Amino acid sequence: MGFVLFASTHPVYSQQPTPYTSFKPGGEWLDTDGKHIDCHGGNIIYVDSLKTYYWYGEHRGVPRGASCYSSKDLYNWKNEGAVLEKGTIETFERPKVVYDATKDQYVMWFHFDGNRYTLAELGVAVSKSPTGPFVVQHHERPNGHESRDIGMYVDPETKKAYIGYAADHTNRTIRMVELSGDYLSTTTNDVDIEAHCEGPGILKKKGTYYLLTSGCSGWTPNPATYYTATNILGPYTKQGNPFVGDAGNNSFNSQPCYIFKIPGYRDAYLYMGDRWNGGGRPDSQYVFLPITITEDGKMELHWYKEWDLSMFTPEREKR
Repeated sequence: MGFVLFASTHPVYSQQPTPYTSFKPGGEWLDTDGKHIDCHGGNIIYVDSLKTYYWYGEHRGVPRGASCYSSKDLYNWKNEGAVLEKGTIETFERPKVVYDATKDQYVMWFHFDGNRYTLAELGVAVSKSPTGPFVVQHHERPNGHESRDIGMYVDPETKKAYIGYAADHTNRTIRMVELSGDYLSTTTNDVDIEAHCEGPGILKKKGTYYLLTSGCSGWTPNPATYYTATNILGPYTKQGNPFVGDAGNNSFNSQPCYIFKIPGYRDAYLYMGDRWNGGGRPDSQYVFLPITITEDGKMELHWYKEWDLSMFTPEREKR
């Protein structure tokens, strides 16, 4: 759970770090300015027209709100700044962004709450640029249900978007709700999938949906569970813990926040996890790992001290 801080009596200045060529889960990860990446509980999107990845998350430093980082390779990230300042919002958590090609705008959904987690709402904000600023449009309980931790899935074929959210008092279950065509509101297509958990991440392979979740233990990591279904709205079947060789039985000391399908590679699913170290702080770390779906349809995550995208098979370019 712990990590080492470097102490010195001399002033510490950020410096241009050596470019990264791999992922080192749980280790030091600096942006291109040599500062710790402050982007927690969020998601990554790829904007094909810009050939750029954008990583959104909670900015736990000043100003509090949502941060954005951009990258060409998923290893090296440029700080694009705070793209939404939470202002009077008491609790702002787990931002997820989706691009609406029809309106050419970016839509951010997030957990909107008070300081005692009693409001339990979904908030939505929009921006014409991937680097913001995002402007809050509204916030409410989806179809009257409490909502806290959220995940998001966008179907690459239908472009329909769904939010999985820890629902009801207190996080008694996970619900899945379909968003409107412009991603600006929830629909009444909202179902209880009967999973007592948090931090949902979703992927789809060969007609099967995989829902990865953590248990409910606050900032303390716990053993994850995954569920499968042939329809994103369920019903889901509990399958067990996908973390293989997890000696600490704590999801490699992390909590899931998103699963990103990396474009350009076959079946390249990226687990995005947060290592909170007992609380949400600006210097909390990240655990990014490859997800494997085995030939018999099981989800597996294995620990790698260091790994890179050569682990995945590139897709052939369409001519």
